[in-house]
Amino acid sequence: METRTPSKEATTGQNKKVGFTAILISATGMGLVGTFSRLATPQNPETGTSYITGDFLALGRMAVGALGMLLIVALVKKLPELRKTKISFAVVAGGFCIGASLAFYVSATLMTTIANAVFLIYTGPLFSAILAAIFLKERISKSHALFLGLVFIGMLMTVGLIAYSPESGLTFGLDLSMNPELPNKTMGDLFGLASGLFYGLALFFYRYRSDISSEVRSFWNFAFGIVGALVVMVYRLIAIDPTNPIEVMESNHWMWAVVLFLVSGLMAIGLLPVAGKHLLAVELSTVAYWECVVALVLGVVIWSESMTVVGAIGGILIIIGGIGPILSGLARGRRKKPTEVDPALHAER
Repeated sequence: METRTPSKEATTGQNKKVGFTAILISATGMGLVGTFSRLATPQNPETGTSYITGDFLALGRMAVGALGMLLIVALVKKLPELRKTKISFAVVAGGFCIGASLAFYVSATLMTTIANAVFLIYTGPLFSAILAAIFLKERISKSHALFLGLVFIGMLMTVGLIAYSPESGLTFGLDLSMNPELPNKTMGDLFGLASGLFYGLALFFYRYRSDISSEVRSFWNFAFGIVGALVVMVYRLIAIDPTNPIEVMESNHWMWAVVLFLVSGLMAIGLLPVAGKHLLAVELSTVAYWECVVALVLGVVIWSESMTVVGAIGGILIIIGGIGPILSGLARGRRKKPTEVDPALHAER
């Protein structure tokens, strides 16, 4: 009788199709954040600019997501598992960091261009891949390095970090100078950088505690995300802008806010732990750049944000780099998933 060797996917418990599907849906929902946030945010009648209330919208996304996941946990009869699950540092840190990241990110989309905001938050997956290589010993293959490099170069081109004009030739650098059309652009770019840092930490912490089911992990992700977004909102109220969103938002703003909470909150963020459980950090990092394509296209079509030929080429590189891991993963055997150890449990020993 012929003996079949179990596939790497079967032995590691990973399902690449589930993982890639989850991250593509999640990234699409995330790509809609900038558009939904602008539609949900009123403008200051004195300055003509949007109020800095992105942290409040992020807080709402977390709260709605937590309630939705609690309902799902109950429907799939995993409430006993929810009660028995040991909450570790990785679970708390992952949720807190994604909440803080999205609070900074949503505010960034209101102060700078969607292109700049989405690029700066996507410095996060690069941080995550580096952290995973150092602490989880995940080897970055040549093909994955190539795909990650393509999306990174594509992002530099798309947002203008790599630009070309007949007058100045090839130029490099992020424009942090004042812009009359975006008076808060510098602060928005700084918020974008903060969102990228916290996003990278969140993706890294998702690599731990694969013993927790996706539904339960998603609930705790949202729950601790509320804390992260709340901390950023308190900081903004004290140090930057004391505007109370509830006092300035009207019915049409609340309608778009609800859409944001459900589509870009419950659906998009709820799928991140699912993707993290079935994909390596470098795979997650590469495919997640699909969010950038969605956001940038909406920025051009809806908000009339310009896109150069160089930027368009960058978008093509992002698509190629994002689809590459899926095609290569289906064409050859799955890579073995490294052993995951909870740092909190390790510290207790």
